[in-house]
Amino acid sequence: MTVALSVIASNLITSYCRTHYRVGTDCNSISLHINQYSESLAKLLTASKQSCAAIVSAYNPYSQLASNEENLAVHEQLRNLLQLRAYPIIESLNIDPIDQWLPEKSFFVPGLDLNTSRSIGQRFNQNAIVWIDNEAIPRLILLR
Repeated sequence: MTVALSVIASNLITSYCRTHYRVGTDCNSISLHINQYSESLAKLLTASKQSCAAIVSAYNPYSQLASNEENLAVHEQLRNLLQLRAYPIIESLNIDPIDQWLPEKSFFVPGLDLNTSRSIGQRFNQNAIVWIDNEAIPRLILLR
């Protein structure tokens, strides 16, 4: 097995892996976990007629804490970019179960392919994105 080298600290990668990625903000939201199959996610992909999706955020670039105002501003820039490209979006939250990090707003984007997901994550100075293929298993994709 080959392990890719990354400049991202191992404790950050561990934090990303334990995060609960909540798709949707209402009572019908689903909680996703890295490397764990989700039946609800599979149904969502089928309902949206998509074979892939991504969870992208603009919060806290390179995992450096930014102010609420800064985070909200870049979140809106990300929303505008996705809407300009006509991607469907579902408001989402990335939640640290041990409360080391405040919840971060994100977008679940059905139909967002891996290369475009990476590009958007890099454009917003993110360390990682979550990408899902037709197996309905969220995967952590490191960007640095």
